[in-house]
This record gives sequence, C-alpha cells and structure tokens, in this order.
Amino acid sequence: MRLVGLAAFIASSALPALAQEVGDPRKGFDYAERNCAECHAVEAANTDSTNPEAPPFQLVARDPELSDLALTVFFQSPHSEMPDLVVEAADARDLIAYIRSLEP
Repeated sequence: MRLVGLAAFIASSALPALAQEVGDPRKGFDYAERNCAECHAVEAANTDSTNPEAPPFQLVARDPELSDLALTVFFQSPHSEMPDLVVEAADARDLIAYIRSLEP
C-alpha cells in the first residue's frame, strides 16, 4: 500500500513540471529525422515506415492512449524493439511537441 501511495505522489509531483515545459516542434522534427527516420515514417505526409514494426509518427499522434506522460516514460525506457535509445528530457519535450503537431 505504501508503494502505491509513493508512486502516486511521484507521478502527481512530476505532472506540473511536465505541463509547464513545452518543446519546440522544429527541433523535435530535426531529432526525429536524425534518430528515428531510419525505422519510422516521421514526416506528416508519410505513413509508410521502413520498418513495419515501427509505427508512423502520424499514427502515434492520433493514438489517444499515448499521452505526453506516456510518451515521456516510453522515451526514458530502453526497449528491445528499438536500439538502445533513451531520449534526453529536452529532446523528449521537442519530440513530443513535434508529434503533437501531427495531430489532426
């Protein structure tokens, strides 16, 4: 029970900081082109990723379950499907801002 309370406290204390810091979509696009485009379709008009396992950013932007917090956590966690890529906080904010710019 204590662990649940601690997790809730940590999550709630981090939310205001995340909400206050907005990234730069242009920098996010540049980051995506350098680090993500090898597998993902990162451009707004492109929905065909070179790797069929890698969702196009356009689809990521439209997924209602992928909140800014969920994307932040995803970018901070290594994943076996992706290269050992952990996105630094400032880059993650920029990348999320770019992804949000793709929303309809």
